[in-house]
Amino acid sequence: MGSNIAMAAKSRFEVCASYNKNRVEMSGVDFLKVDLANSSELKHIEQFKPNLIIHCAALTNIDVCEDDPEQAYRENVLASRNIAELANQAGAYLIHISTDAVFDGKKGNYSEADKPNPISVYGKTKLEAEREILSIHPSSSVVRTNIYGWNKRDKFSLAEWMLSKLENNDELPAFKDIIYSPILVNDLIIQLFALYDKKFSGTIHLAGGQSCSKLDFANILADVFALDESLIKATSIDDLDFKAPRGKNISLDVSHAQELLNTPLPTVRDGLVEMKCLRESGYVEILKYE
Repeated sequence: MGSNIAMAAKSRFEVCASYNKNRVEMSGVDFLKVDLANSSELKHIEQFKPNLIIHCAALTNIDVCEDDPEQAYRENVLASRNIAELANQAGAYLIHISTDAVFDGKKGNYSEADKPNPISVYGKTKLEAEREILSIHPSSSVVRTNIYGWNKRDKFSLAEWMLSKLENNDELPAFKDIIYSPILVNDLIIQLFALYDKKFSGTIHLAGGQSCSKLDFANILADVFALDESLIKATSIDDLDFKAPRGKNISLDVSHAQELLNTPLPTVRDGLVEMKCLRESGYVEILKYE
């Protein structure tokens, strides 16, 4: 997500991006090696005098978080606390990227008024991070979302993994009983900048305008990219033994965001069509190798 934000932001802002273990480079962007959980290292960011900070760094591997709650706390809570303190001192507008995993998945179509009830260490640390952010820097925006898109680094988002499977004519298992509200990261970034322009403060659900199962997502992806849908096999999350529990319906109600930003958020097909167009336009090569 950070690389896509930097790509989009550099035509509008002077951009400084941070990394810790995974060094990246991009023309027109300054990069700093910073351990966000180490407060003394944030002085490097402070010297940049930011007006806008988008905090999207996190330990997002749900099972790793379950195995190592101390590391999850360090990377998800402590780092967020430090960023909030920096933003507050600098007078910078802060957008904190959170997750639908703060909900237990029993109801679905969660609005901002619904009470979070995370069932995994990951979800619990992300919820604690939200609370730290808004306590320290109340004018911040906490954005709950669920993204997919093209990656600068050599790893796959869910959509890229599905695409790779189908393009290699491999069987693709897809959950029929996990419901969510995916949004293409490039579509999300447009709305993050809109939040900055409005200086919205508080918690907002900013995800896809349509919810679906991961099986539905795979089928639409196959159709958009003209790939063989017969390779897709419906599976149940109950058949797999994950270390961390997953909520089955973590879909988000985005009506508040659509009203605030005065725009419809994209459907699943809209986002996947745009993802395909980005590849055809050469965006992926620029993202990876510029």
